[in-house]
Amino acid sequence: MTQTLTQADLIQFDSPAHKVNISWRDRAYELSYWTDAGIEKENLLQKVMDLLLPCKYFIAMDRGWSDWDLEIYQGIWSKVQLKVCTENHGGNKRVLRVRCALRMSQLAIMAMVGYCLFTIVAIVLGMPEVAKLTIALGTLNATVILYQNFQLGRILYQVLEIVAKRVYLLPIQTNSNKSVVESVLQP
Repeated sequence: MTQTLTQADLIQFDSPAHKVNISWRDRAYELSYWTDAGIEKENLLQKVMDLLLPCKYFIAMDRGWSDWDLEIYQGIWSKVQLKVCTENHGGNKRVLRVRCALRMSQLAIMAMVGYCLFTIVAIVLGMPEVAKLTIALGTLNATVILYQNFQLGRILYQVLEIVAKRVYLLPIQTNSNKSVVESVLQP
């Protein structure tokens, strides 16, 4: 039986080989890669799209006015906003910095606002049973949304690691805190 990236519960995730900088406040994580081959951000983004599109992920590309390069949706509740920045270090030497921000979809935001409004209306109209039911449903839905966001973040991390290996990008810092760039730059 083969598994796909849309079957997140079946994927055996590798332990992170790359130190992931997580910003809990921004609900995002960052990865950095080094290349001597002159790989540009467009190459990385195209490889990510090539890997995700056959798995039926909906991908929106930035038209130049957003703070992200790709917006990747999984289901109706969650999305990731992917941004890649390139630092040129002379010749073909580059550092690619990738930021993945986990976000709720518009439908998820509207559902959460709807639960809140419905709960307030039920309390104002003196229907505590309806308010309790709405709170329970809202909590259940929020749990599902958080779980799907977490799964999508893990999937995208694995996709980025697969793409990085395919195009020979080196992670700048591994979990052992040994800088790969330092070992590449020092003779």
